[in-house]
Amino acid sequence: MNFPSVDFSWLGNGTVIAIITIAHVLISHGVAIGTSVLTVSLEYRAFKTNNQKLDGLAKNMAKWILIITTTIGAMTGVGIWFSTTVIQPDSIGSLLRIFFWAWVTEWVCFITEVILLLVYYYTWNRWQDPEKKRKHIYIGIALSIASWLTMAIITGVLAAKLTPGKWIDTFSFWNAFFNPTYLPSLGFRMFLAILLAIVFAAFFIRLFVKELSVREEAFKVFGFWGAISLPMTFVLGLWYLWAIPDQAYNMIVLATGMTETAFKIINGIALLILIAFSIWLVRSPKTVPIILSLAVFGASVGFIGEFEVVREYIRKPFIIYDYMYANGLLAQDREKFNEEGFLANATWAKEKEIMEENKVEAGREIFVGQCIACHTINGWRTKRALGKRLAGWDEESLKNYIPTCIRCGSPCLLSWEPKRNWMP
Repeated sequence: MNFPSVDFSWLGNGTVIAIITIAHVLISHGVAIGTSVLTVSLEYRAFKTNNQKLDGLAKNMAKWILIITTTIGAMTGVGIWFSTTVIQPDSIGSLLRIFFWAWVTEWVCFITEVILLLVYYYTWNRWQDPEKKRKHIYIGIALSIASWLTMAIITGVLAAKLTPGKWIDTFSFWNAFFNPTYLPSLGFRMFLAILLAIVFAAFFIRLFVKELSVREEAFKVFGFWGAISLPMTFVLGLWYLWAIPDQAYNMIVLATGMTETAFKIINGIALLILIAFSIWLVRSPKTVPIILSLAVFGASVGFIGEFEVVREYIRKPFIIYDYMYANGLLAQDREKFNEEGFLANATWAKEKEIMEENKVEAGREIFVGQCIACHTINGWRTKRALGKRLAGWDEESLKNYIPTCIRCGSPCLLSWEPKRNWMP
């Protein structure tokens, strides 16, 4: 409302953000955080067992952490900022005001992480005597901690969007950051990151590491971390579900686009694949089937995609729960806009009131200002492409539909009435 609107018509604004976000989460969690932990663990085991080949594998993993995080990871991180600032400027503006110093701290942690990663990789061959090797392992541990700290800070911001808690009343930074889902969300993401790293690393090791003894040693380390991470991810995930608002919880299945039966079957199969993979790593690390590695790789990527889509969807109709609607309007201003109308208060609207001769232009202004945060006119998602979904509907049918649209529980779409052009 206070900023010009951008419309990615066919994909949809939410889909653009989702594609970039999912790619970034896979890298930031699975590579930067989780794989750092595994790499240091492999280096430590190689040091203790004097296994130079295992040490070489750990170094190769560090190389790919450096390459991936400083290229695709960095670009998708900037991409999230760019896309959300253009598509959701009101919410990003609010989050910056709330979490300014948290983001400054996160930036410092990220720069520290990059410096440590560079030092960690480029001193690998130079620090091979026992005393220097210990220091090198300590640098790897510091790298893992710095990576974790970036996630710990960003999680506070992301969790506050769904459960701002007491911040709604106090506007206190600490109430916003340490919100009701902060701890379960942080714990869930932490162990999920390690699980993702195990899946990614095991898949490529299974494909490209031919020496069974090295593969076995690596998979033993992965099995140890998997035995911890899988049950902790499950328990903390349940805690997270228990902590979110009831309305959000009830929208989880709907957010996936699946029926409840399909949701249970698909996610149940994915969980069984993860369990089977974890058990196999522990009991028979030499013989992990490549088809199982491929299956668990696909299941993990699909699960992360599902998790990010659901996390964004269940906040609807809000972008910051109970504070700001997805279209950027503040919840406290709802009655004001119901009385005065959207167009009269829309900074960038050319049409300020609805008359018989400008109905189409005014309707377009309202759709752009109120609806494109969630909807498109045409596009690949038929449930959100209103040009397809509502084709042939008359005005009365539209009026009856709008209040029932879950995504539009916020004041949305339009009425032709001059004094009530927010909601029919």
